[in-house]
Amino acid sequence: MKNHDLRGYLCAGGGAVIWGLSGVVGQYLLVHYDVTAYWITSVRMAGAGVVLLALAGRQLLSLRSAVTEEHRLLLHLIGYGIFGLMLSQLAFYSCIQFSNAGTATILQTLSVVMMAVIVCFTAGRRPYGRESLSILLALVGVFLISTHGDWRQVVLSPLALTWGLLAAVGCVCYSFLAISLVRRWGSIVVNALGMLIGGLALAAVIQPWRSLPSFDGAAWGLFAAIILIGTVLTYILFLRGVGDIGPIKATLLGTLEPLSSALCSAIFLGTVFQPAELVGFVCIILTVFLVMAQKRVTG
Repeated sequence: MKNHDLRGYLCAGGGAVIWGLSGVVGQYLLVHYDVTAYWITSVRMAGAGVVLLALAGRQLLSLRSAVTEEHRLLLHLIGYGIFGLMLSQLAFYSCIQFSNAGTATILQTLSVVMMAVIVCFTAGRRPYGRESLSILLALVGVFLISTHGDWRQVVLSPLALTWGLLAAVGCVCYSFLAISLVRRWGSIVVNALGMLIGGLALAAVIQPWRSLPSFDGAAWGLFAAIILIGTVLTYILFLRGVGDIGPIKATLLGTLEPLSSALCSAIFLGTVFQPAELVGFVCIILTVFLVMAQKRVTG
């Protein structure tokens, strides 16, 4: 194995694991302190956006000059920040608030299947074999997580399920909205502005400065870790991994995120997952491998 391959695997895998752990930290804050998913999302996104902008350097200057000349570009960035990044992050933390970090991360992973369905629809073709199986597994996974295998009862609250599915929709939106922006300007500056726009837009609505949570020193330290380690560092690590081993392998290693989130929830927060839920988790994680395998076959 080449050195840059090893680095890529470690960066992509490490980024995914830390992402999962940051969701557990968010769950801890939501459970033990008087803070809402709205407050965490707005301040986290704005803070991460500022840090990433500082890392963007010259890319920011070139993008700023382009925005003054192309008004569509500004609208594109606003749409990306609000309907992509903000929606996915707000829905993710709201799902955690009404369930737990493991379940939220797993439901967000359904975005891979949603993107496969959209690609089939826009291409005017039926899903291939592996894509059809991934859709079936996704439905089975959601059923098992929501009902614990008993169709007569819904265990997962409707709010948690709705927010979890919206988190997946948000991931789909920012994935598609980011394509042309990232190709032209690079991922760091685009995501920095997207996070800043999304965070400030949500802050304008909820006004987080009017209702500061009663955090102690430890809580503020954990929240800072969510921004600096769980957002900025993991983002940089994952991008390094994509550059070294490619997007397909990096995406597959991204499945470590829900695994680490569920495991850390159980170990540190005492979250208990039923056997049917665990089977549902496996079903949804398998969908990622099936979709990625189909991409390899079709090129």
